[in-house]
Amino acid sequence: MQQGCQNYRRFLFLMFSGTLIFWLFASLTIAQTNSINRPYQPVILDSSFTEFSNNKAAIKELFLYKYTIANNFWEQIPFQFDEVEPDSATPANPTYFRKGDGKLDDQDELVFMARDAGDKAPAAAWIPDASSRSFIRYEIELTDPLAAGNLGYVYLFRSTTLTVLPNVKDYVTYTAPSPNSGNDVVKGQSYEEGHRINGINNSLLVPASAGGSGTDFLDQLKLRFQISVFGFNVPVTEEGFELQSIQIEEGNVRLIRRLNERISVLGNNLPFSIDVLYYGYSVVLATDLNITTNGVNLLRQSVDFESNVSGAKWYNQNITTPVTVDGAPDNLSAQNLAVVQAPNLNWYMLSSSHGSFITVFSLPVGFGSSQKFYYHDAPNNTADGTPDSGANPGSYGDGGLLITGTDIKGRFAITLTSYILGKDQARPVGETLFNQTLKPLTARIAGLRVAVQENPAVAPQHFALQQNSPNPISASTPSTVIRYELPFTSNVPVSLRIFNLLGQNVRELVNAMQPAGGYEAQWDGRLQNGEKAPAGIYFYQLRAGNQVATQKLMVLNR
Repeated sequence: MQQGCQNYRRFLFLMFSGTLIFWLFASLTIAQTNSINRPYQPVILDSSFTEFSNNKAAIKELFLYKYTIANNFWEQIPFQFDEVEPDSATPANPTYFRKGDGKLDDQDELVFMARDAGDKAPAAAWIPDASSRSFIRYEIELTDPLAAGNLGYVYLFRSTTLTVLPNVKDYVTYTAPSPNSGNDVVKGQSYEEGHRINGINNSLLVPASAGGSGTDFLDQLKLRFQISVFGFNVPVTEEGFELQSIQIEEGNVRLIRRLNERISVLGNNLPFSIDVLYYGYSVVLATDLNITTNGVNLLRQSVDFESNVSGAKWYNQNITTPVTVDGAPDNLSAQNLAVVQAPNLNWYMLSSSHGSFITVFSLPVGFGSSQKFYYHDAPNNTADGTPDSGANPGSYGDGGLLITGTDIKGRFAITLTSYILGKDQARPVGETLFNQTLKPLTARIAGLRVAVQENPAVAPQHFALQQNSPNPISASTPSTVIRYELPFTSNVPVSLRIFNLLGQNVRELVNAMQPAGGYEAQWDGRLQNGEKAPAGIYFYQLRAGNQVATQKLMVLNR
């Protein structure tokens, strides 16, 4: 018994000593400034905001802010919540195009740009809005897995009185098509994309304001396949697509565009859809085809450019010395055109005097008997024997992917992310965007409710850490609130952390300078890496100045 008590005291000493080291380190890093450097990438998160989701909050009551330490300033930033609902025809499939109820659900998606992240806000700092103090706020901490220690922060508030300020940027704007046509126009921050009558893109320019020439340099997007019938190859190209309808979901960070198309193959009309997601600096093309037709022997997706890109440089992951685009054939080796399959990614880029085009994509495993990059430079034909198309004869830097086989069947799901940037970008830009796409930012979400007593005369008289409520955390109560009181007359460094039975710090809820007042912090039952905390007993410890208080809580299986 005595030996057990000694061991327990030794455990407490080690836990508190380790925590003191954590506190000493944290006190030097409380002022965490934004160090995320991903200007072209969006952040897309599921709605892991337990006190707002599942019909608790209307989406119009939610606002995203960044904080700047230097001037203690809060700023609204562009964001959107896209409601994701079961498809009316196939309920098992989620869709953006079915109207929701306007309330936040767990499956809805929060979208914002990484470039809009700010600094870490002190727990006592709050936007100047009384209504928002009635609700929890969520801190979203972004971490760059490619750069250890690079962090950025945004904050989600709820308010019944706030409105979106008129100076909040629209990253994407939309011009609707003519009647019975697909010739709509989408403008991002770095590009303007136009479309032919069947909705397929056939123009692209980078404005001078984004470092381009302002001149269209795209001939046409190529989407095609080929079927063998009685020994004859029958090609089906994008020019044979028949547009049935366009569906649009528009926000100020991304626009979602669905083309509902039809093609005629051997007398059969086959419907299919193409989803395109437009962001300020990138376009994501997603196709999901279930190929059941016999005899398909070729699939190709590529991007052909205008002859005005002559002199441009073309690279991929295998090519370090650029291929010069000049409308004349090039002799690229099998190694030059080799691709890797999912989960790995491939990339290629064209860098021209009008703008630069960088595409990152994955390929499904085992689809077809041969997969490789497609690249063709020639005055009057294609490399795969399918017909030339587009307004510009021949091929100029026509690059993408090519799949061949004798009887290709199955589900072909592929996503291509294309970044459109200013002219003459160097190869390392393509490598950087490839790596950033391969390893996107990670996010940790923490809730905090703060009710600071502003009148010093009624400040708490004692340092206190209350028992969390509810306790335990369970499937029915997935989060808990921890309340504490600070009696100090000036700001002190405050930390509130969760420890497991081994004395390991598994989650930090508060790390800030705080004045006297009563505070609340929420723990969502997740570890610092975002995973659910395993069932068991945990300790939560409050440190403020030289005072320490510890309480115990429990987590059940969820």
